[in-house]
Amino acid sequence: MMPVLFKIPGLGWDIPGYGLMLMISFLLSIMWAARRAANSQANPDVILNCGFLALIGGVVGARAMYVIHYWEQFADAGSTAQVIIAVINVRKGGLAVYGGVVFSVVLVAFYLWRSKLSWRWYLDIMAPSAALGMSIGRIGCFLNGCCWGGVCDLPWAVRFPFGSPPAVQQWTDQVPGAELPPELLFEAPVGVLPAGQTAIPIPRDSFYFSDEELDQARAVYAEVQAAKEELDAKLVETTDPQRKKRLQAEFQALRKTKLAPLLSTGGCSPQLQLNLGAEQMHKHDLSAAELRELARRYPSLPVHPAQLYSVIALGLVALLLNALYWRRTRDGQVICALFIIEPPTRWALEVLRPDNPLDVYGITISQFLALVLVPLGVLGLLLLRFKPPRSPRAVPWEPPAEEQTSKKARGAGAR
Repeated sequence: MMPVLFKIPGLGWDIPGYGLMLMISFLLSIMWAARRAANSQANPDVILNCGFLALIGGVVGARAMYVIHYWEQFADAGSTAQVIIAVINVRKGGLAVYGGVVFSVVLVAFYLWRSKLSWRWYLDIMAPSAALGMSIGRIGCFLNGCCWGGVCDLPWAVRFPFGSPPAVQQWTDQVPGAELPPELLFEAPVGVLPAGQTAIPIPRDSFYFSDEELDQARAVYAEVQAAKEELDAKLVETTDPQRKKRLQAEFQALRKTKLAPLLSTGGCSPQLQLNLGAEQMHKHDLSAAELRELARRYPSLPVHPAQLYSVIALGLVALLLNALYWRRTRDGQVICALFIIEPPTRWALEVLRPDNPLDVYGITISQFLALVLVPLGVLGLLLLRFKPPRSPRAVPWEPPAEEQTSKKARGAGAR
């Protein structure tokens, strides 16, 4: 698990593994589809346009489906502005793949229809690449620690580090063996957490900082806490309202002065660094190295690497669809085959995943959509029998005359 792969030297910007894999999956998928288009006399420029639309539609559709399905998580983010920021922040994951696939197909099909191009032909060209993109994207899920499998004792089971989504979920569900010591549990103020819950594991973001930064935060936190205790004692002793007001103003000025340097460290939320990591270190008299070593001893329980199962399954689907493309007897067969072949693999993987609730007729939302997509794929194949094998709009593309002349000139020069 590597939520952050590296930082850009000089800028200090985090490069998340999830986002990088999404970018790689998009580029490789488009390159593969463009090559398939060129080899079958389709217009590669159309593939690039469709790829751009699919990128937008994939992210928007996948995020929209995730937000709608888990709206409670976003509704509690705070003010309207904070809710909006939480909704559009996809750096840490939170994409429902099927939402992206469905919206992308609709958007691309509409573009092809408006452009008077064969949507059957071009969707067939892009179908294998869609499976490839989802396959590579699941590597990002593995790096991010999301979409994990259930607890198992298989030789290839994996353990995600402390603070990862699997570890937190196992602790929340009180899975035997997932207990945590008090040093790794942050006691939140009353009213912050759901009813009946008083503590949460320290978020993994608190460990993104260096030991030096955490130790500095602890020292500042200890100094501010000492000032707070001194203030409380003085407030008890004095009865003068003006003096109380002046003392409180002095403390707030001290607090702002001490915390200001830390607020410019960037990275994850400074509030996490100060209130979670530093507070735990101060409360339990731990250095940053000691807290980090303690966290290493409490990873998640061994789980199915469901993300890697998806990588393999979708990779095989991509190869199968690519082979089918060159052997199809009717335009439209490949995209229909994607809707028929992929959902059963997703259904099987959903059985292994404990992170999705069974809130749609006793099954997960992805399993429900899988049940919908398969009949649509079968219906599509049946309707294709009433269509001509070759779409009337599937006209072979020829490069502009000047481009052909340029190619011939380059070829002559090479000889």
